[in-house]
Amino acid sequence: MSDKPGNLAKFWQELKRRRVFRVIAMYAGAAFVIIEVTNNIVEPLGLPAWVPTVVILLLIIGFPVIAILSWIFDLTPEGVKKTESFESAAMKQESEEAGRRKLRTSDIVIAVLVITVGILAYPKLFSKDSLKDARDQDGRISIAVLPFENLSGDTLYNIWQGGFQNLLISTLSNSKELSVRKYQAVNDVLNSSKEINLGSLSSTLASDLAHRLDTRTLILGNLLRAGTKIRINAQLIDAETEEIYKTYLIEGDSENDFFVLADSLSWMIKNYIEIKSISDQYNAPGITRNVMTKSSEAFKNYIRGWDAFKYMELGSAIEWFAKAVEADSTFINAYVFGAYANLMYGRNWPAKKIVNKASEINAELTTEQELMINQLYAYFFKTPYEEIKAIKQLNEIDELNPLYWHQLGFAYYKLFEYEEAVQSWERLFRIHEQWGTDYQNPYPYFLMGDAYHKLGEHEKEEKILALGHKVFPNAIMIQQFQAICAYSMGDNQKAENILSEYKTIRQDILHCTEAMVSSGIGAIYSNSGLLEEAESYYRDATQQDPENLYWMHEFAWFLIENEVNIEEGIKLCDGILEQNPKHWPSLDAKGWALYKQGKYEEALALLKDSWDLKPAYSHTGYLHIQEVEKALARQNIEM
Repeated sequence: MSDKPGNLAKFWQELKRRRVFRVIAMYAGAAFVIIEVTNNIVEPLGLPAWVPTVVILLLIIGFPVIAILSWIFDLTPEGVKKTESFESAAMKQESEEAGRRKLRTSDIVIAVLVITVGILAYPKLFSKDSLKDARDQDGRISIAVLPFENLSGDTLYNIWQGGFQNLLISTLSNSKELSVRKYQAVNDVLNSSKEINLGSLSSTLASDLAHRLDTRTLILGNLLRAGTKIRINAQLIDAETEEIYKTYLIEGDSENDFFVLADSLSWMIKNYIEIKSISDQYNAPGITRNVMTKSSEAFKNYIRGWDAFKYMELGSAIEWFAKAVEADSTFINAYVFGAYANLMYGRNWPAKKIVNKASEINAELTTEQELMINQLYAYFFKTPYEEIKAIKQLNEIDELNPLYWHQLGFAYYKLFEYEEAVQSWERLFRIHEQWGTDYQNPYPYFLMGDAYHKLGEHEKEEKILALGHKVFPNAIMIQQFQAICAYSMGDNQKAENILSEYKTIRQDILHCTEAMVSSGIGAIYSNSGLLEEAESYYRDATQQDPENLYWMHEFAWFLIENEVNIEEGIKLCDGILEQNPKHWPSLDAKGWALYKQGKYEEALALLKDSWDLKPAYSHTGYLHIQEVEKALARQNIEM
């Protein structure tokens, strides 16, 4: 048994000495070149379709033969010779060690093969699923529509080969994104190329045709008749790479429908290209991936809304998402973020109205779209438990969709289940790491940082917040949590530096009021356990803007939750409720304050009133009610 490792090592060394690996590498490279050349010449030379298969089989059979021969024989400048014995080779090596190694023929062959394989493999490895290279100098995507082949079996339809082509050219020319080649130009080129057959257009001829028309994107199609119906098949292709961007199939009842079919097909092609173009330029697959609309106008408005949403410009976001829904009433993504934007803006009932509207969509929806609506409805009207169920089903459909992992993480976060939340967000960031992109949404960065904070994993907290700050340097929520993290780790100097930058951004870039800045700093100190500093800044915010109910509530909650001054907190809540009796956060805060004072029945009544007014599930509110009910039960037992 002890000799086996030594024998394997000797065998390995002998394989290297006999240059078996070198020969196998040369054979593999040559085989790749042969296969590529074969695939490229089969069509132009009219060879049978089975030729590439036979070539591959012969190369597979040849592999063991070459491996055995490379063990027995060696290729030298003097020709093929039997491989020297180990002893002879060792003596020869000793005599050559003092001199410089000579360039072997095999070295040159391998270098040539490496270059050839690189040239052939480059377009396959690094080709982009993008229309970027199809653009003209003016930035528009050039496209040529070829005549549609008549496969109906009825020569009366021959007139529509060019007729349908002309209709498509006319309608597609209305797009600002497209530069459509004119009908006359396309047909002049076709008429001058007698060898072109639309029914069997080879890649070489397609490329030549596209070159003459100064484009690389072609629309090919045919007309069919299936019973009493007219069927149109079309393909949007890259003439150079033979990549099919998109295929289309539409049907009509009679010849009179050709005009309607042309409009429908051109609308689908136009919107697909424009959406694809916007997605490529936006370069954020986490946001644009699987966006469920076929309207480019809706998609443009959605992207504008998202840009506003991620920087907390909620008023603008609400408007853009609403316009997206106007352009496409079945655009689920726009409903989802339109509802969230309204909720975060304090527009609770408009948010719920959007959710109800989405739930009433009558159009035929996919399973994924239905689950998205179920998740949205659960967010507003049910609990995170139902929401998690819907999101997990969405993940089964599309496990590489970062949005679903973010929603799952947030659902767990709302339930204070931080370990599950972190696992979901970690999956999100692994997906983007594979894509080589950053997630274009600041929320997971600081929410995940806070989850790590709650778990006491401050190094991971610091790392994810630093990444978030790099991607979103002006995202103040990320900076707030960075400062909290620094204080928690005892690095006060770093925290003060972050605070200084935070103030500058809020004042000079975001143009926030002094009250807003003071309230934000108060929150940082409060979450860092620096209660005296927090109270000072909260008090300053309410004095600078005494009419603002938000700052007043923030200060009241701080005083009550930290038991700094419960009586003052209750007075602040009363002041808010005088102006707005249905201000549910203040009802909850006052109810919690009364609980801390031992007034359980009054507390429970206020907490239940707050619960009924909440726009969405609040786990804090749920736990408050549970705690007060337990206290009442204990009190009744003692009595």
